Amino acid sequence: MKITVIGCGNLGASIVKGLANRQKEYGLDITATDPEADLDKVRTWGVNATRNNIEAVKSADIIFLCVKPWIAKDVIEEIAPALNNSQTIVSPVAGLSIDQIKGYCYKKVSVFRIMPNIAASINQSTTCVAYDAEDEVVEPTMKVLGCLGKVIVIDESRINAATILTGSGIAFVLRFMRAMVEGGIEIGFRSDVANEIVAQTMKGTVELFMQEGTHLEQLIDRVCTPSGTTIRGLNEMERNGFSSSVIEGIISSYHVIAK
Repeated sequence: MKITVIGCGNLGASIVKGLANRQKEYGLDITATDPEADLDKVRTWGVNATRNNIEAVKSADIIFLCVKPWIAKDVIEEIAPALNNSQTIVSPVAGLSIDQIKGYCYKKVSVFRIMPNIAASINQSTTCVAYDAEDEVVEPTMKVLGCLGKVIVIDESRINAATILTGSGIAFVLRFMRAMVEGGIEIGFRSDVANEIVAQTMKGTVELFMQEGTHLEQLIDRVCTPSGTTIRGLNEMERNGFSSSVIEGIISSYHVIAK
């Protein structure tokens, strides 16, 4: 299967790397395009690289549109003459609807609107997807998206919300981890040791939650003994607005993209 990724910024590069990791396993032929990226570096990932969008999309089965929202229309209109009705466009472009993409293409292409995150580079993305596609392209496209990590099908009306939980969510989690590291340094650990402890604690917590599939509060209760250290710390965090700050941060981010 031939895949073209247009745009090698942070997200585009993560998608290229994730696909490159699985290209032999899934028989992928990957081409990346970008007018400004270091293409020699891109080629070290084991993919083709060019600055010619039109040539890159001509024979592609799936085209990832990983460009900034303000240039997406121009890029789609640039490649539209080279597209055919059997091709699929996969777009993580924020605020650009499936109908808009189809309108700019002026052809009957299949369109998948996705919201992955930068963990796609290590095949651990959470990728939310909505689509308007021909039946025969759904399974192979989902298989390609599965190379990047976990795929969750949602209604297109929820894509903006998914942008916050999965796209921005990585930054939120990392900021929490950074705060834990700083707290660890305050109580006597070297920064490298604190980083290692926090990273493994986060990894173990996620694995425990995913494997047990229980409610988050039930797991919290298992750590909180009466008059213990954990409940004291949690209550102090809540007195300082921990949960409400996280919730308000998510809502504020959503309002930016939902305007």
